[in-house]
Amino acid sequence: MGVLHARALKQLSEAKIYACCDLCESKAAAFANQFQAEYFTNQPERIFNDPAVVGVYLTTTTDSHLSLFSLAVKSGKHIFLEKPLAVSIGHAKQMAVLSGQNDLVQLTAFKFRFYEMVVKARQLIPDPFMVSVQIMDDPWGADFWANDPIAGGGNVISQGIHGADLLHFLVGAEPEQVFAVGDNYHQPTGVIDNLSATFRFANGSAGSLVVGDSGTAPLVGKFMVQMHGKQGSVMLVDRLTRLHFKPAHTNTVQYYQGEEDGVLKENAVFIDIVNGAQQLYPTIWDGFRAQMMIDVAIRSAQSRRAFPVLCRKNIEKYN
Repeated sequence: MGVLHARALKQLSEAKIYACCDLCESKAAAFANQFQAEYFTNQPERIFNDPAVVGVYLTTTTDSHLSLFSLAVKSGKHIFLEKPLAVSIGHAKQMAVLSGQNDLVQLTAFKFRFYEMVVKARQLIPDPFMVSVQIMDDPWGADFWANDPIAGGGNVISQGIHGADLLHFLVGAEPEQVFAVGDNYHQPTGVIDNLSATFRFANGSAGSLVVGDSGTAPLVGKFMVQMHGKQGSVMLVDRLTRLHFKPAHTNTVQYYQGEEDGVLKENAVFIDIVNGAQQLYPTIWDGFRAQMMIDVAIRSAQSRRAFPVLCRKNIEKYN
């Protein structure tokens, strides 16, 4: 992810990659050489303590986010944080609380919000009463770090965070309750690898999230979104780049084609707001909400009963 974001930054004239860090110093050196950084290190404190560094990108393994985020907050840097916030909801809660300690930019990398066709879908159906989000991947390897229960938490946590945020973003209201079914069906690491969850939102809308790694769906691909409202119905497929819109009370279908441009756009937004622009962006609190949605859904699946999803105002009650 560090390389992916660095490639995006190279396309933005307002940004300069000044320094880079990796625990493996040879990887840091290769990265610095590839992107013409001023220096490299295997000591993150050197970057956090460098007054020349304005913002930092945290694209490390998920289990390291809390410690690095804490250092970044204390050092007064703007922060671009890859999702999910953490493996455990407890660590995610600590990060959400820490995020309120200064007024600097702290962006959670929810790239789906920035996709051209996602923006178009919200314009076509601004107040949906039913939304479905599906993220189904091919089986992850047992040796993949994100599939490790400690380092990454598995597919449902890692990918499901994206889906939960997209669901909330499209519905436009806070989640209130969830009922879910899911389990460890095939992964030898023991993580929950597939989950189906239905949420009730504060505005009365219903949202469903299907996430897992039991195989990419034929015809629609890895990512799929459906939205239904008084304006009609929308379906997004092909990695959220192709939109089908059927207006209400018609038999016609309108087609729109976009780009998979979320990563470039989220980087552009981060640089713009660091430079003082006033734009909405996904915050650490948005990252916490998405993680909370997944965590409560997993609890629901394990207990076989519905659970309330607590909102920001009563975070202190959430354990």
